[in-house]
Formats: sequence, structure tokens, C-alpha cells
Amino acid sequence: MTEAEISNQLLALSGIALSGVSVFFTLFSAYVVALYFFLYNAPLTMRLAVFVFLTMAVLYLGMLANEMSNHALGLHRALEELATRKPLTAGGQALLHGGDSNVDLRWMNIAGLVVNYLALLYLTFFYRWGREA
Repeated sequence: MTEAEISNQLLALSGIALSGVSVFFTLFSAYVVALYFFLYNAPLTMRLAVFVFLTMAVLYLGMLANEMSNHALGLHRALEELATRKPLTAGGQALLHGGDSNVDLRWMNIAGLVVNYLALLYLTFFYRWGREA
């Protein structure tokens, strides 16, 4: 692969990652709205079914993010190998030096998913809403 092809794929992954983040925020925001307006008072079976759906969506988002991260790490390795054979342009060097943040970003994503998921678990099944039916 050439430097241009690797750079293009890395930049495309950034756009896909941003789309994933927007899906994450939409999913969790919609769930909070559903909890606030009607799910808090729904029967346990309905809350359980909706939470199972949320769980599957979170798992899918997590697997997608993990595969994208693995692909990005592979592209960074390919860029490093290319750098050993010939000098990189300024853009290639910038992409190469930004590769270490990928691992930090992965852990931040995992932490965000876990914290939000646990908060919604609590709100769905354990929190006592202060409203009348």
C-alpha cells in the first residue's frame, strides 16, 4: 500500500468512528427519554425486553468499535513499515505519531459504554421514579 492509500483509510475510519459516536449518543439519549416518559412505569417484561435490545445494540457498537480500532492499529503498523523503507510526508508523519492515542481512546470508549450501560441498568430496574402512575 502507498502512503496515500493508508492515509485515506485512516481518515475514512475517523468518519466512521464519528458516525458510531453519534449512534451511541442517539441510542442512549432515546433510551433515557423512553425511561422518563413511559418505560419507568412499564411492566417488568417490557422493561426487560427493551433492555435486552439495548444490550444487543451496545454489544454491536462495542464489536464495531473494536474492529475499527484493530483496523486502525494495522494501518498504523503498515505506515510504520513504509516509513522504514522511505521517508513519509508531513501528513503521514502526523498520522503515524497520532497512533498511540488509539489505545487510550479504546479504553475511554469502553469506560463510557460501561458507565452509561450501568447507569441505564440502574434507572431501568432499581431506581424508584417519584411520579404517580
